[in-house]
Amino acid sequence: MSCFATPKGNKKKVGILVVGIGGANGTTMIAGILANRKKLTWRGPRGEILNANYGGCITQLHVGKGFAHRYPDCLADINSAAIGGWDIRPTLLGDALLKAEILDYDLVRQVQEDMNGMDIWKGCCDLDYIGSSQHETATHILSPTVTAYDMVQLLRKQIRDFIETNEIDGHTTIIFSASVERNCDILTSLTTVDELEASLRLTNEERKESGIDDTALPPSLLYAVAAAKEGCSFVNGASQNTLACPGLLSLQKSNSYCLGTDYKAGQTKFKTAAVEYLRTMGLMPKVIASSNHLGNNDMHNLATSTKTREAKLRVKHDIFSPWSEVAESVDHKVCVMYTPYINDEKR
Repeated sequence: MSCFATPKGNKKKVGILVVGIGGANGTTMIAGILANRKKLTWRGPRGEILNANYGGCITQLHVGKGFAHRYPDCLADINSAAIGGWDIRPTLLGDALLKAEILDYDLVRQVQEDMNGMDIWKGCCDLDYIGSSQHETATHILSPTVTAYDMVQLLRKQIRDFIETNEIDGHTTIIFSASVERNCDILTSLTTVDELEASLRLTNEERKESGIDDTALPPSLLYAVAAAKEGCSFVNGASQNTLACPGLLSLQKSNSYCLGTDYKAGQTKFKTAAVEYLRTMGLMPKVIASSNHLGNNDMHNLATSTKTREAKLRVKHDIFSPWSEVAESVDHKVCVMYTPYINDEKR
């Protein structure tokens, strides 16, 4: 199961493929689409009756700042989108949603069965790029290939099959929503498409013999290359430096896009807003200290890998770029704490 409905009128069907589809972002997105498509109602934590809506999703909103009523003939209807994706864990999507404890149980129970019927493709995985806490559960993975180029070819075939099977005549977007990877130092040196292609065709042993520190290219880059080769867009929802590869950006076709460095939904978004407010007031802080304490899988990954934490903190430090001339003098400290009891509760 991946296709939800038939598009209305002459609108084209779009495709969404999520890397890390079994995580909190992927499962809540699918649950929200199902709830809207079925026009579900459920009882909230106080017993109040709630209705499905797309509040917060500007492309689907028909009021206020929403785009749906301003561009009625241009934007696809998300309810008819085909959804699929990869995950390195085999947990059924409905069960993963229930375990995450993010949405109200009365809603989860109404979508769990449908979500459990969705296919989960085996994910591309390199344990060196993620925290040790992720290793034990990474059992749903694609078999290693001789070169990264071979893996890209496999991913491209999956994308093509998805588009053909679901009769997608609109655009397809690949969203990287998997665990944060550590940064890859060699990406910035791949300045052209030819250099990127040549690196993809090297074996790990050949890279090592050439004196390259990173003997393997990161999975996120392979997904991004596969997307570009198939004319799909790529959105990087994690904070590693995937898009620091000039060759990747040159590979992207004119009818698609490649963007993103981390989702900004919590502390990062607040800091971004606070920085803009302070800057317009002519103020500049000397010290900013904060803590990240959650019990979700993202925090578990960060807590068990110094290098993935560095990738995450790189994004948080970049918030201060408006003060570029003095940003280095801002004493910015962030403490990462994995607290399982809190789970994904951000309120």
